[in-house]
Amino acid sequence: MKKVLLILALSFSVLLATVGCNSDNTLKIWVGSESEEFYTQKMAEYVTNYNNTHDEEFPYEVVVSGVDTGTAASTYLDDTEAGADIFTVAHDNLGKLVAGSSSIAPITSTTLLAQIDADNPESFKAVIKGTVDGTTYTFGVPYIAQSLVLYYNTEYVTAEQAQSWEGILTAAKTADKQALSLTGTDGYNNSFLLLATDTSDHSTSLDLYVDGVQENCFATGDDTIARLKWGQSFFLDANGAKKPSESGWEVELSDGISLSVIGGAWHFSAAQAALGDNLGITTLPTFTLTEDDAYGTAVAGTEYKSGSFADTKMFVMKKGSDRADYLQDILLFLSSQDVQEASFSAAQNLPAYKNAATEFAAFQEDTLEAQLASAQVEMFEWGIPQPFGFSSKYNTYFYSKGAPELILAILENADNAYSTDQDIYNQMLEIESIWKTGLKLD
Repeated sequence: MKKVLLILALSFSVLLATVGCNSDNTLKIWVGSESEEFYTQKMAEYVTNYNNTHDEEFPYEVVVSGVDTGTAASTYLDDTEAGADIFTVAHDNLGKLVAGSSSIAPITSTTLLAQIDADNPESFKAVIKGTVDGTTYTFGVPYIAQSLVLYYNTEYVTAEQAQSWEGILTAAKTADKQALSLTGTDGYNNSFLLLATDTSDHSTSLDLYVDGVQENCFATGDDTIARLKWGQSFFLDANGAKKPSESGWEVELSDGISLSVIGGAWHFSAAQAALGDNLGITTLPTFTLTEDDAYGTAVAGTEYKSGSFADTKMFVMKKGSDRADYLQDILLFLSSQDVQEASFSAAQNLPAYKNAATEFAAFQEDTLEAQLASAQVEMFEWGIPQPFGFSSKYNTYFYSKGAPELILAILENADNAYSTDQDIYNQMLEIESIWKTGLKLD
């Protein structure tokens, strides 16, 4: 009997070892949910090419999974051992990933570093680095660019009207509709007024963690106050902007309740489903201060272009992996210009490489996808990368400590508490304090 039990125990140990080996043999890659099928196909292509050019088969089973890009970093940090070998994050999540001794690995391949340096604009190269123990490393590999654009209903809004909020508001009044539905009231999807800049010289007094410094935030410049005053008029107009409702922006577009929405490439399919042949796509509109909006040096007649965060999504890789060489070769492949272009054709992922607007033929085609790409690329001239990757605190302070709600309160004139210039100025002082400290003023 003891002999039988010993044999069973040994057999069970072998089974566990086999299961462990299979688990260890899996190479996991997380991408945005909309891109899972495409990158699964690309990795199958990569493995086939590897097998054809090496004396051995690729030593790992590759599993590509679709995850929410916004929460991928937090999911990985919850259990780094179970986390992916390679995963996608927006660059503003870098701070939380490299905090302390870092949970991800720096890029060390000279070939991959050279490709990153050659292919990417300076604005992207500045936000993919992190400092650990006093040394700065490149951690991210850009492969997707993104910015916000305007989706609008061409049945009611002409292409010319879509260039300004005043034009869209006129169309809304004519049709007795709402000019704009927001997709969200957070600090990203409702950033078009805060990030707006003067059309004459791209200027703004707004400062957000300039040079990665926590104290370098400024939200009370004359132009910022004036833009929010204009925004309040826009939101309080019976045909102006409206915050999200229970029905959702998709229903509001398809039912003709609202005539436009600010969104990203990830909203494209839903916008197309809502408007069909009536879908128009362009850059975010301009707006012009009136006498009622003027404040200090921001005078009536000043025109602003609505702004956007113009970002990169990037691949990062697990720290301490014994397969780092394999991972970096995969990253070299997945971030190549050819794969970026194929990703656009398959999933409308905007290429991140710096000359895509002129070198990528698909951008010149007469398609909605090309219009989406062109509008996003043009918005890079009117946007900034999210400056939150320098520290894990910045992203939290900007998005999660109440500042977006305080901005919305101004726009809606909640409880009639923001009717004067001083009221708005004081609220922006509170927001500035949150950005710097995570807390309101005492």
